[in-house]
Amino acid sequence: MKKILTTMAALWSLSSAQATPVNYAQLYQHHSSLLNEERQYSVYLPQEYSAHPEQHFPVLYLLDGDQRLLQVAGIVHSFRSGLNPAIPAMIIVAIHNTDRMRDYTPSHTDQLPNGDPAGPSYAHTGGGARFLQYLTQELRPEIERQFRTAAPNLLVGHSLGGLLALDAVARDQGAFQGYISIDASLWFDYPKNYQRIEHALITPLEHRASLYIAVANNPYTPGFGRSYVHRDHLNAFADNVSAHHAANLDVTSRYYEHDDHHSVYHVAVYQGLQWLFRGYALDLAPGELKQAHVVANYQALNQRLSSQLTPDLDYLEMIIKKAKRWPQMAIDVKEAQAIQRHFTPPSAQ
Repeated sequence: MKKILTTMAALWSLSSAQATPVNYAQLYQHHSSLLNEERQYSVYLPQEYSAHPEQHFPVLYLLDGDQRLLQVAGIVHSFRSGLNPAIPAMIIVAIHNTDRMRDYTPSHTDQLPNGDPAGPSYAHTGGGARFLQYLTQELRPEIERQFRTAAPNLLVGHSLGGLLALDAVARDQGAFQGYISIDASLWFDYPKNYQRIEHALITPLEHRASLYIAVANNPYTPGFGRSYVHRDHLNAFADNVSAHHAANLDVTSRYYEHDDHHSVYHVAVYQGLQWLFRGYALDLAPGELKQAHVVANYQALNQRLSSQLTPDLDYLEMIIKKAKRWPQMAIDVKEAQAIQRHFTPPSAQ
């Protein structure tokens, strides 16, 4: 592994004297023996990473990361704002592309869905299984050597990346605990991948997983031009898997009527993270913060994601201070303190 630069200086702070780059991630390069090539990835660390050197953090592996990191980092940061975070602080590993058609496709085909020849970009399709091996056998161990990581590991993909995310769930290797699949390209090599993945997701899985499926109102299908074949097939897939999903698979789907293939990305990541981490935020409605409820929510959350997440104790301390200062918040201070004691490690008490 080689750190190339303190990188991704996409934001600029302007003054009358100079423009200063604001770095939000670091770019790395390493050699993949499985793919026989040099690969790049960028890593975004939450501000809590340096503030709490004893803490370990979930990891979000982001496909098309060279294009999507700033967007997803902003979403994650927004969830961490305010008094009551909705998701845990997490590391984002943005995976840069070299050959997207090769890496994100589970099978090889040289035909479009309508039977027409697909052209030269399809010549090397079918490398998805090997790319998943790269993610789990090379990249993830590399990340875990460098950084303080913890479950859950998440995989987020869009379009062909969404197809790869579905394929990863179907292959049931247990490398990831949460998935967001956004307008997945199930038209690719249809019906081969559609049928195989659908069958896998309604058959009992060995490893527990949570899957959020986003479907856009996409009026185009490769090979057919203006056509709802892709949208309708993906909706049927999502409905069937949601209704008849495998044991050990927690799944939901949402159809975004007012979003197309591209505009759906942001809202799907936002709502997908909300769904994956439901129960993480504390209920601060008047009179609703109860130790028993919080403990039950976190037990359910950790069972779904095979994790050991706890509430953010720094934020909980702020809640207690504000509740004491402003009784009109109607937050039971004794209940909040009981929650704090329950989740504080014995070594820190």
